[in-house]
Amino acid sequence: MNRRKDFIGAGADIKVDPENIKRMVNDKLNTDLLERRMYMKYKVFKTAAMAAALTAAFSLTAFAVSPAGQEAIGKVISYFESDKAEEITDIEELSKYNEEIGTSASKNGYTFTLDNVAADDNFVHVFYTLTCDKPIDNGMYFPFSPLYMDCRINGFMRTGNHSSEDGYFVDDQTWKGVYKYNVSTMDIPDTFKLELYTEFADENGEYALDDEYLYQDYLELTDADKEKLLYVSAEIDKSAVRVATKTVEVNKPFEANNCVINKVIFSPFGNQLMLTTMGNEHSDIYRVDQFALCDENGKFLDVLNTDLTFYSDRESSNSFEFLKADADTEQISIVPVIFNEPEGDVGCEKQRIGTYPMTFEVSDNGKVVVTDIRISDGRVDIDYYKDGFVMYDPGFRLVDDNGNNAEPGGKLGCMLKTTVHYDTDSYTASYIYDMQDESGAPIPAGEEVSAAVIAEKFTTLEVYRQDYIELDLDNAVTIDLK
Repeated sequence: MNRRKDFIGAGADIKVDPENIKRMVNDKLNTDLLERRMYMKYKVFKTAAMAAALTAAFSLTAFAVSPAGQEAIGKVISYFESDKAEEITDIEELSKYNEEIGTSASKNGYTFTLDNVAADDNFVHVFYTLTCDKPIDNGMYFPFSPLYMDCRINGFMRTGNHSSEDGYFVDDQTWKGVYKYNVSTMDIPDTFKLELYTEFADENGEYALDDEYLYQDYLELTDADKEKLLYVSAEIDKSAVRVATKTVEVNKPFEANNCVINKVIFSPFGNQLMLTTMGNEHSDIYRVDQFALCDENGKFLDVLNTDLTFYSDRESSNSFEFLKADADTEQISIVPVIFNEPEGDVGCEKQRIGTYPMTFEVSDNGKVVVTDIRISDGRVDIDYYKDGFVMYDPGFRLVDDNGNNAEPGGKLGCMLKTTVHYDTDSYTASYIYDMQDESGAPIPAGEEVSAAVIAEKFTTLEVYRQDYIELDLDNAVTIDLK
């Protein structure tokens, strides 16, 4: 198992009290990433209800591929040739802007093949195949790769939040995966060198390279270094995407959230707003993601849920992907939000399921509209979109007639996966049975989580209200994008 080098803090399960926020963020950002990889199978993201400390949900942001999409892109990127694949960006854009690489390297029984790379100013997508000469133990890693690969671009370690990885087993010795690196905080030329590598421990648990050596922001690996590693590299050209990318340098203070609005990037692989925070304390970033976005017509844009990155020795830059806007958008206003301490339970909007659409008015500023609910063995899928301002992911509760939890496997035996549909600016919240034994091995689903049993229990959907979240319009900052 390799050491994890990135220092990325996840969005915290926080209370509204400012001192508690600071304490919880400190705890999250001080958590060792390797330990979190071992004991948590998915990142922790905020929901609106979590912000009020009323519920906790684990969420992996992922993107489902339609069969038509798999057929269209499968001829170019082999990762999408399986129905297990997850779309991680607009699939049509990926099919236009990617390079077939095919470079391989082998070490210690593993072979890593760099299949395709698709890059623009926001993201570098790395599609790869990992094989092993013996069955791969996947006990604690899904959906993360069984073998972690460090990434450097022109020698610099990849920085930035809002990165992700996903993958699936083709068989017990083959893994197909994708890394989606957020590079909006880096200034990357049209052509750049991509390096991916990992090191292995010897029988005494010692690694070939010194820790401090690998933690350096900039690193030139020597040929002798590369011999000690499973190492692949490629020269990447992202110039083809340039004509479809619009970057607006802003550099405006956003004092309400203790940060600077650095830039806005519209690109084929997503739109992002980059905020830079000064300060050497973890608490300096605790409000950076508490904002709303709207365009020149007053339409609220969806800000995707994300994690945060903090650095103690320099500026901390975080980027936030948003929907419902494009390069023709003329203005964006960034509006700080205030979390008011609610008196008691914030309450829920509730409706019996079965007739759609279901509209939940979670505040005077926004609604959650559920367009369909699909129940299958060990799984519940809720299709929805946001109308107006809805902070973070909605706080859904799946309950029975008596208000008891009705998720497949219960609250502790269920994984929440939030899927973003870029073509329709909508989402699917998937509640998936995910029970494990004490060793971390999966417990097979039984009759108790069959579609029929789930449908009998799950009769009512509740959504937490967001009245305690206030838009601070007086301190909004407008960004001219023309």
